[in-house]
Amino acid sequence: MVRWQWQLGAAVLAVLVLAGLLIGSPGPALGQPGPRNRPRERCQAVLPQGQVDPIVAKYRDRFTAAREAMGREERALRAVLLADNSSRAAFDAQLVKTELARTALSRVRLDMLWDLRSVIPATNRAIAFRCAEFLMRRR
Repeated sequence: MVRWQWQLGAAVLAVLVLAGLLIGSPGPALGQPGPRNRPRERCQAVLPQGQVDPIVAKYRDRFTAAREAMGREERALRAVLLADNSSRAAFDAQLVKTELARTALSRVRLDMLWDLRSVIPATNRAIAFRCAEFLMRRR
């Protein structure tokens, strides 16, 4: 009985200590950036904004249109799958359309990344490419 009470007390104490650490974290209170600001700051550090913004703007409309087209085709494919009166031929035809839309979106994304290669140093490309894709989706 005493051993069980001791284990329960230790577990409660551990939970209280962890809660205190989370609540009493001095980061935001001391003006340090919270976790949401860190990726944006990291992206700003590796992306030369003056050179990246024109490239992102060049592909933004194509990327948005391709992403919307892919969404439409995926919804249509789902509708074919859910419908009771669908045929295998209708499914196959819609599957081809969906794959073409996915390929088009991938092509726009890769075209943008290829153009970004010319303005981003090789040492920062992995992080910069993730940041550029994040910017493309956010804007």
